Amino acid sequence: MQFPRLSAALSVIFLLVLWRLQAWAVIYRRRSRIKREHGCQDPAKFPNKDPIFGLDVWLDTYQSMKHHRLLPKIASRYKTAGANTFRILIAGKYRISTIEPENIKAMLSTKFTSFVFPARRTYVLKQFMGDAIFVSHGPTWQHSRATIRPHLTKDSFIDSEMSRFEKHFGRMLKAIPRDRSTVDLQPLFFLFTMNAAIEMLTGKDLQSEEQLALAKEGNYGNIVELFDDAQRMLAFRAVLPYGSLPANEKQHIKRCQEWVDRCVIQAIIEHKSGKVAGDGEKLSFLQELVKETDDHVWIRGELIAVLIAGRDTTASTLSSLWFVLAKRPDIVAKLQAEVAELNGERPGFTRLKQMEYVQHTIQELLRLYPAVPANGLEATEDTVLPVGGGTDGKSPIFIKKGQIVNHSVYAMHRRKDIFGPDAEVFRPERWEDKSLRPGWGYLPFNGGPRVCLGQQFALTEIAYTTVRLLQEFQAVESRDASPWQEKWMTSCSVLTGCKVSMIPYENVV
Repeated sequence: MQFPRLSAALSVIFLLVLWRLQAWAVIYRRRSRIKREHGCQDPAKFPNKDPIFGLDVWLDTYQSMKHHRLLPKIASRYKTAGANTFRILIAGKYRISTIEPENIKAMLSTKFTSFVFPARRTYVLKQFMGDAIFVSHGPTWQHSRATIRPHLTKDSFIDSEMSRFEKHFGRMLKAIPRDRSTVDLQPLFFLFTMNAAIEMLTGKDLQSEEQLALAKEGNYGNIVELFDDAQRMLAFRAVLPYGSLPANEKQHIKRCQEWVDRCVIQAIIEHKSGKVAGDGEKLSFLQELVKETDDHVWIRGELIAVLIAGRDTTASTLSSLWFVLAKRPDIVAKLQAEVAELNGERPGFTRLKQMEYVQHTIQELLRLYPAVPANGLEATEDTVLPVGGGTDGKSPIFIKKGQIVNHSVYAMHRRKDIFGPDAEVFRPERWEDKSLRPGWGYLPFNGGPRVCLGQQFALTEIAYTTVRLLQEFQAVESRDASPWQEKWMTSCSVLTGCKVSMIPYENVV
């Protein structure tokens, strides 16, 4: 009696195998047709020492991260592969790595809908910010962008924030010693940008007596440290085999969310009661959002996302910039000459944009030390990237659904065929050459529909802070002989901090 049942079971298994083989055959024929129609060829293959599992590369990556040398390690792999696009085996999975501007343009712009952030990254970040603009895609992302964009990109909005920059800059200035003793500017930059970002977004001054009392009452402690700890936890989880947070870390994330909820709910109540409308004062980013919706969970997620992006990338860039300036008195002298033309006046939005050497110095810093130096996207469908295949790397390459494609802005910004033979050298003067048009070869703020909405705001804050420091101090000396090394969180800052001595003008007490 067992034979009929066994026979039936084998028949079912056979049919399932047959169905699966047929499905594979259909996929194979479709992919072969796509490759043939587009003239696709395989990209170069990275010479793995472990050609079966790629554990050599995984271990090398881990060790590089541990010793804060991942960025130069990634850049060196392009030289090892002998190509700007290659296929590499890491922990049992093949990935595509590219620093070709045309490929990055395709992923971020012309084939935007064919690529999304990898599920692993979004899973980790969603535990903090929900379906916010930086982790969502499709209609959810479109709604977020359409709602947020008008409030962050207007020149009038940025110009109106200059007085807040000065207020928070003044507080930071008091923490910088004038006796030429050593100070680490990096934590000061992070505190400065956090305070400025929170007031811009919520209208709340964290250092006011009212907000300090509310933080104490709600047992939130130091809000800046609260968010710092949350970001460190998420950055750590993002590189582990699993992304779920343990109970104690979930509780920490919850406390951050509760603090933001408090601000959001208060803004919603004030809006509905009419307390904000018609008062003649400029509305905060949060107050603008509550005019669009009363979904406090959605607003909370967007606030957290914009806060982290606006605060971290700006502070990281300022830290790297002054780390470099402290070792380059020649550049500081040229900056001082341009700043002297202000005759002591505080620069406005328009005037900052006209200060060419200041802008070129920031451009050069973002080229060599971008705050977001690498990224990866996952294909949502079978597609093709324009270059990278064949022995010359000029043929299109086929990208299957689910394939991860990594691109290193850090490595691309060091390409000598784009930026010249001295591409590894920090030289702001290169941007004076009008023939230098890197296009998609220069992406400090991403590109395409996902280009950073706060780009102009960040550049203005960086320029303003730099100019004001140069107005207060005649020179800066490095107190750290080590080279720049990466420190990863949600952005890339300086591992050893920015330890310097700030030398004030003789007539400044």
